Amino acid sequence: MSASVPGLRGYVVSTVIERQTRGDVASFAMAPFDGVAQVWFDDLEARARAGASMEGRRWHADGATIIGSIRMFMTSELSVVPLPARRPVLKTLSVLKRKPELSRDKFLRHWRDIHAPMARSVPKLRGFALSELIEEQFRPDIPAFPMDGPLDGFAESWWDSREARAEMVASDQGRAWFADGATFIGAVQSILLSEWVVIPPPD
Repeated sequence: MSASVPGLRGYVVSTVIERQTRGDVASFAMAPFDGVAQVWFDDLEARARAGASMEGRRWHADGATIIGSIRMFMTSELSVVPLPARRPVLKTLSVLKRKPELSRDKFLRHWRDIHAPMARSVPKLRGFALSELIEEQFRPDIPAFPMDGPLDGFAESWWDSREARAEMVASDQGRAWFADGATFIGAVQSILLSEWVVIPPPD
């Protein structure tokens, strides 16, 4: 149904494989969920037009027939390590909260200007993107599931396999990258996902 929605530039769905934990960064409470859906638009006006269209309303209504609860966020995405033409199927989605002593601006500056560039030297990492949270949104027809907010951002990391991810974590560059994350991330939920591209998002 997404193919008929006007102005929709990308649509990717992912199913949950497992939750991942870190020994150096605390987790936070988030209810179990079954999948992640991501949509891309050129701007807020294009998104509003899609939502108001007949096709968009029909697609939206169909979601309410299968989705029991949801959390929705509008974000601004930055691609740090571009994905290859053939996207890896496995990715980790990390949901981030900043350390309480950091302002939002300091968190974002460190994340974008120091932590993100380190990803370019990490072996076996096939793609990396960070998304700054703009606002959380709610649907009147689907309840929100429990989560200990507020959040500050989302990070996506792509891998060819679990073995490749394990090699990354064990590498010098991977250990340094993770150690830097622990200096500004106050709490995290990381979920290993299997990704399915319905409409390829723009580069």
